[in-house]
Amino acid sequence: MLNRISVTIPADVKKRVEAAFAIIQQELTPYLHPLTPEQRQEIPKMGDKSVAFMQKIEEYATATAGFVPAFVSLPDLRADIQATADLGDILRPLQQVTTDLESTMMQTGGEAYTDALAVYRTIQSAAKANVPGAQVAQDELKQRFAGQGRKPAAPGKPKA
Repeated sequence: MLNRISVTIPADVKKRVEAAFAIIQQELTPYLHPLTPEQRQEIPKMGDKSVAFMQKIEEYATATAGFVPAFVSLPDLRADIQATADLGDILRPLQQVTTDLESTMMQTGGEAYTDALAVYRTIQSAAKANVPGAQVAQDELKQRFAGQGRKPAAPGKPKA
């Protein structure tokens, strides 16, 4: 297989990135409120249009106090709108880094796995040829594929 990507992250770069993320986590933790999966499902979801809508509501509510029901705190609404904007400003670049990390990891992992399978097939061939040590290696490595053998055809379905 063609090696499309070759990445080696120097240890000092990895260490600095990990330290930077530790600082980000330390700085943001007091302001973050993790949710359970159930809680996440219960909260109304919003997108860019919702953010613009909330900002427009804040303008109308500020201009005309009579638009704000008694049970809604305008200062709390303003704080939540600002927090949403601030968190979005922090989240967007992190999402881009995450997407790029996932893409790169997918590429490097895919290439490594394809190459590893080629080596495994060579070990299988070597085991069949009774090459010393190959059978031990195959016996250990084949555990990765335990339970993944070909499934028998479902009853009643013609064989192709």
